[in-house]
Order: sequence, then structure tokens, then C-alpha cells
Amino acid sequence: MAAILIVEGDGVLAQQMARTLRATGHFPIHASDAHSALREAEDRPDVILLDLELSDLPGEELLARLQSQPDTVQTPVLAITWKKEAAAHLREQGGVADVLLKPVSGVKLREAVDTILATKEQPDAEALRLDRQRQRELILRLIVKGPDSLVFHISRRICADRTSTGSSNHAETLTWADIADWGRREGLLNAEQASLLRRVPVTSAPREREGTA
Repeated sequence: MAAILIVEGDGVLAQQMARTLRATGHFPIHASDAHSALREAEDRPDVILLDLELSDLPGEELLARLQSQPDTVQTPVLAITWKKEAAAHLREQGGVADVLLKPVSGVKLREAVDTILATKEQPDAEALRLDRQRQRELILRLIVKGPDSLVFHISRRICADRTSTGSSNHAETLTWADIADWGRREGLLNAEQASLLRRVPVTSAPREREGTA
């Protein structure tokens, strides 16, 4: 399962893409504008689906920002656009993993995402398992020892990650990067632990116990 950040201003289209990705076992996260996309990208998703026609910032400018920041420069970007000229320019210029023209079928989306994931360097399975275990332990520590306001935001983050990407409250929900920074300020996490918590969304792991709830 991969964390896929969908940067798409059209909420209906974003939900369609999210359903397609969920059906193949992936974990979609929605950002409706460039500002929220930059925040969510700090959590280091496995792939970013980038709509080039955003309302608040040109997609090409957002792409340049993603490629200039240490936390996001290594994240592969799948650009999506209506404009054939823009698609051709990006393919010629490089800097993106692939480009798709709208309207994008579910089949093409799945194939493009799977191809990108297959070409990424895969982490050692045991190391990944240990990282996820440590991340769950860090979240538990913040819940048990943190102030009520921090626990509230952790709960919102978990709910946003588990529910539809179309949630109207999603833009107001703190990212794991925000929560990690708060944990450091509270003295509950050191720099290494905060970095680990920021790295990837981890709240899919508790799904293993959902059947017992």
C-alpha cells in the first residue's frame, strides 16, 4: 500500500481518483489547492498526483517548489492536465515521473501509479515494519502524555486519513509534520523521532484492529 497525494481542485474528480486508488489498495490523501498540497507533501507521500490547473498557484510553480525543498524533492510527481502543449513541454523538460491528459481513466491512472511505484527503490521490508511500529509507539506517546489540544488534533488527523478525501474539514486538519513539530515543542519527541513521524502517514496501520472495535 502506498500513500498517494492527490492535488486536484475539482472535488468530484479527486474523489473519483481516490476511489480508484483505494480499490487497488493505496492510501489517497486530498489537497484541493497548492497551499494545502505543500503542507501535505511534507509528510512524504509515495507519489504526488499534480493537477496543473490549480486556482491559487500555477501547477508548474508548485512543481518547482516541490522540487526545491529537501522534504519533497525525491517524491515522484505524476502531472495531470487538460493542455496538450503543457503535457508535451513537461515530457520534453523532464522533472516529472509521467504526464497524463484529462480525462484520465481509472485504468490509465492505476497503470501510471503502479509503474512509478515499481521504479522507486523499495525499502527493506523488515526496516519498514520496524519504522511503522516505532511510528505507532510515537503516536501513542503523544496521545498518552500530550495535552488535550494535541490529542484532539491527532484524533482529527487519524479521522481525516481514514475517511473520504472529500471531507470539508480536511484543510483544517494538522499534518503529521505539524503534529511532529508540536511534539518537539512539548518535549515529547526528539529530533530523530519527529523526523520519523513526519516521514509518512502511518494511521492506516490501526486498520488491522478495526474488525475488533
